[in-house]
Amino acid sequence: MSEPKVSVIVPVYNCEKYIERCMDSLINQTLADIEIIVIDDESKDTTFEILKEYEKKDKRIKLMTKKNSGISSSRNKGMEIATGKYIAFIDGDDWIDLDCLEKMYEVAEKNQTDIVICSYVREFKDHAKPKDIKLDENKIYQGEDLAVLHRRILGPIKEEFRNPESLDSIGSACGKLYKREIILKSGYRFIDLKEIGTAEDTLFNFMLFNEVTKISFIDKCFYHYWKENENSITTKYNPNLFNQWKNLFKYMEEFIKKNDLDNSFYESLGNRICVGVLGLGLNECKEDNNVSWRVKTKHLKTILNDKQIRDAYSKLELKYFPIHWKIFYCFNKYRISFLSYMMLNTISILRKKI
Repeated sequence: MSEPKVSVIVPVYNCEKYIERCMDSLINQTLADIEIIVIDDESKDTTFEILKEYEKKDKRIKLMTKKNSGISSSRNKGMEIATGKYIAFIDGDDWIDLDCLEKMYEVAEKNQTDIVICSYVREFKDHAKPKDIKLDENKIYQGEDLAVLHRRILGPIKEEFRNPESLDSIGSACGKLYKREIILKSGYRFIDLKEIGTAEDTLFNFMLFNEVTKISFIDKCFYHYWKENENSITTKYNPNLFNQWKNLFKYMEEFIKKNDLDNSFYESLGNRICVGVLGLGLNECKEDNNVSWRVKTKHLKTILNDKQIRDAYSKLELKYFPIHWKIFYCFNKYRISFLSYMMLNTISILRKKI
C-alpha cells in the first residue's frame, strides 16, 4: 500500500462541542488520499465516543487514546504514527476549508518546498478576524529570504514593530504543510507545556526552520482557529507562566548559540522577551485569577524587575511602535507597573469585544 499524500494529526481533549465540525472538514477534503490520525488525550467528556463513530465510517481515520499528558506529547505520538509524504496539524476545536489540503499539497509539489504556509481566520461566536501574515505568495522563500523568515519566528526587529498584530503570525504549527522527511531527519519534537507554558509550536518551528531549504506561502485563509473554547489552556490563569517562559527563552537562546546564528536572532529574542510582557500581563488579568488588582500589580512589578526582562528592555527601540503600543511598552521599559496594569486591564476587556 502506497503512502498517503498527507497525514493529518489531530490532538483532542474534551472537544465534544467542536469535534464533529473538525472531523467533517477532514473527511470531506477534496484531497481524498490522506490519513487522519486522532490522538485523544484521555478526554473526560464524550469526545472519544464521537470519534469512534467516525472511525467506523471512514477507514482513513486512525484513532488512539493515551494517558493525559498534553498537546505536545499528542502531536509527537502522531508524528511517530504518520506515514504520509506530508504532515498537517489541526487542533480538535478548529477546522479547515474543504480544499485546504489539496491546494497546499499542489503548491508543495509544484515548488518542491519543505513547508507550505497558509493564512488563517480567528473565529469568534459572533465575528471573524483574518490574520494578515504579510508574506509574498509569489515568492519561494529560500536563502536570505528564508533566513529572515526563520528569524521572524523568534521575534520582531526594527520596522516589524509597526504592525504588532502580525508579530507572532507564523509560529503556529497549524496552517502549515510539512514534508515528513524533514521532521524525521531533524529529530525535533514538541516540548511539554508543563516546562515552557505556551508557544510549543513556535519553538518547534524555530528549530525546524533551521533545517529547511524552501518554503511557500498561500495567501488564502484555509485554517479556522476557534477562539471561544473555554477548555483551552490559553483561557485559564497560569500562575507558573513567568517561570515557564524563562525556560522557553532559555531553549531559544541555547539553540541560537548551538547553531551559531547571527546577532539578529539575539536581537529578536530580546524583543520577544519585551513583547512577552503583554502575554504575562494578560495572564495576570484573567478572570479566574482571584486576587486583588493590587496583588496583580505587584506581580507585574516583579516581572518588570526581573533582570532578564530589564536587560531586554534596556535595548528595546520604542520609535517603531504605533503610539498606543509605544505608551504601553514605555511604561514597561521604565517599570511603571500600575499604569502598565491599567492598560493591560483595558486590553483584556477590549479583546473580548473586538
